[in-house]
Amino acid sequence: MDLWGQSVVLGMVQGLTEFLPVSSSGHLVLLQHFLGFKGNNLVFDLLLHVATLLAVVVYFWKDLWALARSLVDREARAHRKLLYYILVATVVTAGIGLVFKDTLEGLFFNPQVVVGTLTVTGVVLFLADRFSHGGRSMFGFGWGSSALVGLAQGVAIVPGISRSGSTVGVSLLLGMDRGQAGRFSFLIAIPAILGAFVLEARGVKGVSSAHLTPYLGGMAVAFLVGLASIRIFLRAISSKRLVWFAYYCWGVALVSFILFLGGY
Repeated sequence: MDLWGQSVVLGMVQGLTEFLPVSSSGHLVLLQHFLGFKGNNLVFDLLLHVATLLAVVVYFWKDLWALARSLVDREARAHRKLLYYILVATVVTAGIGLVFKDTLEGLFFNPQVVVGTLTVTGVVLFLADRFSHGGRSMFGFGWGSSALVGLAQGVAIVPGISRSGSTVGVSLLLGMDRGQAGRFSFLIAIPAILGAFVLEARGVKGVSSAHLTPYLGGMAVAFLVGLASIRIFLRAISSKRLVWFAYYCWGVALVSFILFLGGY
């Protein structure tokens, strides 16, 4: 498969797995290994994350506008409080990323690690779907609970640990309403993805002109598929179907394990 084909396939996978709770980084690590990706892994991963970040901004623009207005509207206390909770989660996530960045960075070149971490993601999703309780609002979630969700998002730096799966799973186990758990997960993802992009972009020296067009094609695919997958995931949370994604994670881990045993 040439670079164009690989870029489109990886863009589609990124759009699906960034928002569905199955770990985009884990899938990209495995696919780049099995496809023998010919491009610059780091640069392409960064561009795909930009595309999916744009998808979140477009899908949740009303929520983002309400949060922005709360900074100047004295009556918008609920959204201003939510903004503080997002800030707390972001600070905790950033702290983990800055402290453990160098340690965790090497895992992106070890696809065997993803077998174990995808299994862990499946366990988190299974427990969250079976044992979630209550209907706490994200507007009254609390500082401590927000910090725990930020911690879960920080741990998701490890490839194979789903960011959306971890944050939604922890939110549900802490009693947040199912519909709002999904929204909260995506809102705290925006500063996390943006921050990761800024950190990683400093080490990027440039993109080959021969690679640029295929990369842009992959970004477009990731953006469009990402919009659709956000909607799918929000419906899955509300209808108690997260367990399906748990089974999927375990299946991918098992197949990858078998392939590794076969010498791939």
